[in-house]
Amino acid sequence: MTRKKSKGTRLKVFSGREARLNRVILKILNQKGALIPYAVWLQLRAIKGFRHTVYKTVCRRMQALEQQRWIVQKGTRPTQPGWDSDLYELTLRGKAALALDEQNIDTFLQTAKEEQLLLLIAALS
Repeated sequence: MTRKKSKGTRLKVFSGREARLNRVILKILNQKGALIPYAVWLQLRAIKGFRHTVYKTVCRRMQALEQQRWIVQKGTRPTQPGWDSDLYELTLRGKAALALDEQNIDTFLQTAKEEQLLLLIAALS
């Protein structure tokens, strides 16, 4: 599911110690929609290289991503033990980060049409 290195633009969210886990959490939320941390952890454990990731680590990482505004709390959902758990979904900022992670800005500048370049200039201004 994940690559070791990005082929796109280098972003702070995908650098450092937590880069691999951040990338996988954002990709899971992008594919599956709003999930509770336990469901993210279950999806994460199915990925080779993340089988021994501790649930508490995933919860802490998701809280850090929420504070940095990459994901947002959408609501709550009752769990099997009987209490409510927070539902998290990807923000527009997180979706943009995943898109930039996939595409290199150099190749975009070489292959983009005039309208796309004008939109990029307007967005950066």
